[in-house]
Amino acid sequence: MRTTNNMLINNMMFYMKSNLERVSKYQTQLATGKKITVPSDDPIVAARALRFRTDVSQVTQFQSNAKDANSWMDMTEDALGKMGNILQTVYDKAVEAANTGTQGFDERNSIRQEIMQLKDQIIHLANSSYAGRYIFSGYSTDSKLLNDDGTYAVSVSSRETAVITGALVNMPVTIDGTNNTFDISLTGGGYTTITLAPKAYTSLDELAADIQNAITTKDPDNLGGIRVKNNGGRLEFSLPNTVDSNGNYRQIYLRKGTNDLLSAVNIKTDVITGIVISKSEDINYQVGIGDLLNVNALGSEVFGSGVKGDMGELILKLNNFIDSLAYTDDRSYIYGQPLKADSLNPLTFTGNEEFSITIDGITYDHIKLSAKTYDGDAAANQTLDDLALDIQTQINNAIGADGYSVTVKNDNGRIVICEDSGKQITLTEGAAGVDALRKLNIYTNTDKKVTSFTGEEGLQNAIGDMQLLHNKILSIQADIGARTNRAELTLNRLGSDEMNFTELMSNNEDVDIAEAIMNLMNEYNVYNASLAGGARVIMTSLVDFLK
Repeated sequence: MRTTNNMLINNMMFYMKSNLERVSKYQTQLATGKKITVPSDDPIVAARALRFRTDVSQVTQFQSNAKDANSWMDMTEDALGKMGNILQTVYDKAVEAANTGTQGFDERNSIRQEIMQLKDQIIHLANSSYAGRYIFSGYSTDSKLLNDDGTYAVSVSSRETAVITGALVNMPVTIDGTNNTFDISLTGGGYTTITLAPKAYTSLDELAADIQNAITTKDPDNLGGIRVKNNGGRLEFSLPNTVDSNGNYRQIYLRKGTNDLLSAVNIKTDVITGIVISKSEDINYQVGIGDLLNVNALGSEVFGSGVKGDMGELILKLNNFIDSLAYTDDRSYIYGQPLKADSLNPLTFTGNEEFSITIDGITYDHIKLSAKTYDGDAAANQTLDDLALDIQTQINNAIGADGYSVTVKNDNGRIVICEDSGKQITLTEGAAGVDALRKLNIYTNTDKKVTSFTGEEGLQNAIGDMQLLHNKILSIQADIGARTNRAELTLNRLGSDEMNFTELMSNNEDVDIAEAIMNLMNEYNVYNASLAGGARVIMTSLVDFLK
């Protein structure tokens, strides 16, 4: 084959260009520190790089989550520790106050003032926050757990309190034959169908009361504990005590009925099953693939069963201790919490609100309060003193000639009921939706009852109560501590994973600098040799002499 001068020159230029490209390749590797700059340089390295970078990115995010989780639990453990210390102090004060040989009224009053301050501190700790999020409020992290008086400011669903809250309801709502049924269960089986009568509602409170009444009327034995109310424009179903008499755990299950009422009141159900279930409002951080770490202690587990407006066990027992220090006679008292009845906060009774009272084993049911508004107007007999007198009258009418002497009075804005001879009295909530005790700020236990006690009984009760509450706090604190240990172990594992994945990623995509320098020098020498050889191939021509 004939070889021309142009062929020699073209071949020389082609290979010289190839040599220069290899020089450029190693210069780029040294400049970037990477083996490749585009996927086409090495598709296998590129694919592995994507996978390793994803792994490192995930581990970095999991580390951040675990650190946040650890900080959240540190804050929780600190708050619980301080609560435990306060309860220990309260216990010591209860023992001190019970020593009647050395404690007079002034000494007890001094202890009472101290316990009131300690209670306020516990309420402050209940509203502890981390990074602007309230740690005991479940999903409602933008809302504090307790009001200043110790009542729940939010409803938190837990293993002690079941809650289902719908979305905002657009009023008015018209219930007719097409949207008036739903099914309800506490076990997930054996649903009970609830039916409302057709009616046009302009008030969500009225709608909630009718649903409550329909549930209670349908199955008072099994469903009587369920409450339905208006919670800030949302319909809320709650069960303050989720453990039945046999110790079985219960939840609330709502299912769409044949004529769907739930959609009409904006309660969202599962698209497939048409069911919504009350679930614990656990705050979880993802610290691994499929690995969730629960970080929060729910307020209703720490402070006792209850929903918005209720008062949990811990605050109730502190209040009982405080009240028992207020009197030293032999009468048996029930204290309500502060009420407001003025022109800005009128207290209105419809005539349907009721409660029951049991004295010395005899129960007087359906004691109804008169239909009246109390707004502080003394001339119209609408003060809290008048309210106490009206309650007194209704109780006296119920007791009749049985001979019991019950006194009702207003004590600085608190309704106080006592049996003058020292007999024990028990108040029981009225029917759902028409309970008078809640309106009077007389808070009951989970059995819907509140029982009177003398001052000495209250002090003895406080000693046992504070021990139980302190042990409960310690138990929850221990659980948080165990989860904190897990978070720390997870952080250690993630630290090792980060090192391993980073090393694998580096081995895959980072260039060996020494090797790259050696390769560059080799290719540079090859390129220089090709330039020298090319100079011999392209001989001097007449053009060179014409320059």
